[in-house]
Amino acid sequence: MLTLKRTTDGPSADLPKGFHYVSQDNYCLVRLNDTDKKYLYSDSATSCIIVVMAGRNANDEEIVMLSHLSRKLRYDYFFNLVGAHFTGPVHIWGQGGNPPLAEASNDNTHTLMKWMMSHSLDNFQYNAPEDKPSWWVEQVTLSLGQGDPNDAHRDDYGVDLTNMVVSNRPFKLTLEQRDPTGGVQTLFAVFGMKIYPPVWLWSSTRTFDDALITRLVDAANQDNWTQILTMTDDEILHTYSSTPQWEVPWFVDTLKASAQFVKNWNDTHGG
Repeated sequence: MLTLKRTTDGPSADLPKGFHYVSQDNYCLVRLNDTDKKYLYSDSATSCIIVVMAGRNANDEEIVMLSHLSRKLRYDYFFNLVGAHFTGPVHIWGQGGNPPLAEASNDNTHTLMKWMMSHSLDNFQYNAPEDKPSWWVEQVTLSLGQGDPNDAHRDDYGVDLTNMVVSNRPFKLTLEQRDPTGGVQTLFAVFGMKIYPPVWLWSSTRTFDDALITRLVDAANQDNWTQILTMTDDEILHTYSSTPQWEVPWFVDTLKASAQFVKNWNDTHGG
């Protein structure tokens, strides 16, 4: 089973073999004996929470899931994924929900804690062994609401599947490494719940098809998303962040890239 290790080391540009980045409002689920993904990692978490879960599936195979979650409806979808894939005891690790006094941080922390408590075996009511739930929360290790997300690597979280260690080890990544789609991941995080039908979470192993991209771009156009290209960095930060004074340094550049993607899509597709 996974263990936890915390570090104060600086970010590394050398990525581990099998490194796999999981963007905001994405998840990655792997079977340990059948994957080339050996290090699942996410960063940029302020009020969001990065969650790692470990257990077994119905075929008694060890599985691990990492997700970067931003708001209640997306947590609800994530919780359904857990019930669909895990069987028996589940162990949970999480980091985020910062800064602790921000409304979004408190909402996310409350949502996660309430769900975990409701799925603790101690809180299930069953009268016979056959009524025992198919899965339950057995162990929890959380670092939530600890302070400034830019200190102590509080925005970084990952799991090394080669030695089964969860940690806050940070990595230096480029914008392209965080979003090889050139901005679509950011559009999904912002507009995925606003399109119809909504898309709550995205598997980090899937590509975005043109039909979904078109829907996301249409939603962005309705929100005048390309205005970002004419705004100052400070305007972008305070207009689009729920925690502007604590955002990661690349937040503004990420939004600019997504706005440029929308403009380029409009230019080439007649938007």
